[in-house]
Amino acid sequence: MEMLERVGKETMELIIEETGMEIEKEGTGEGDQQTEEEQSEEVSFDRCFYIYGGPDQLEELESLSSHYALLFNRKKTKLVAEQKTYYDGKIKEIQQLFTLSTKDEEDGPDSDKGKKIEAADTDGDAEMKKLCDSSVSKAAKMAAGFATGLGGLSPSDIIKRTTDRLETIHSEGVLQRLSEMCCLAVSQLLVLGKSVISAANKSNDEDESDVKIDWPEDLISKAEIIRWRAQSIAVDIEKVATSFATGISDVAEAYTAAIQNALADKQGDVPHQSVQEKAKDISSHLKSDQTSAVSKLQDALQYLAYVVVCTSMPSV
Repeated sequence: MEMLERVGKETMELIIEETGMEIEKEGTGEGDQQTEEEQSEEVSFDRCFYIYGGPDQLEELESLSSHYALLFNRKKTKLVAEQKTYYDGKIKEIQQLFTLSTKDEEDGPDSDKGKKIEAADTDGDAEMKKLCDSSVSKAAKMAAGFATGLGGLSPSDIIKRTTDRLETIHSEGVLQRLSEMCCLAVSQLLVLGKSVISAANKSNDEDESDVKIDWPEDLISKAEIIRWRAQSIAVDIEKVATSFATGISDVAEAYTAAIQNALADKQGDVPHQSVQEKAKDISSHLKSDQTSAVSKLQDALQYLAYVVVCTSMPSV
């Protein structure tokens, strides 16, 4: 799986085309301002997630869930009453297990469950780690040294440079990072689901992701492996969102200090409240985008409940 390569230059060109990013902004008339506002509204997490192909991955997971829910019910009709009760209970247990927890809960005494998946050392794991680490680094670099660059500039230049930097952080945080991580996360869960199916079918064919996991026979153990992977991805998403939020805060603080110095010897006020409002608005968007990303990850995880249980049931 080579998600980073597939969503490289061609995908970013499509994002630019779809959202209107990096379009030249000439003129200062009312029409130009309206166009910029419309372009800003178009840049949303859901739109970028769509461009990266995330909905297709979710749809495939949903189809798997529906198919295995149907198989589950068919198999259940062949079982005795005691077995029916047992597997109905397992479905509810795994659906509850497949609920992403808070970070405090994840750090609890059961936090090591499922970590055996690390031994698989899949390409997807390495790709997610690479994307997470590069995103955190990118967020830090975009804020580092920004205060120094504002020294000696006029108030209007400070406002423009800060606005440009905030918009860049927004596009990086939403377009190239959270939406990409979320799409990759959903793709990884789809791969794990297919791997469970392949193992249950005793297939000798390599699945399309070439994932090598020695799945345990116990269905709860299987579920714990999948759940731990989803939880670790949720933590990575939080880490990236927090990094960009910190970057926004650092830029805003640098701006406040620079504008106060620049206005110290000026008569009258230069309007700059909009910059602070923009920083707050982008921070709010990032929090919302993080919530959306985890929500889609949660949906993807729940879709695998019937897959795990049905593939562990007796054949009919």
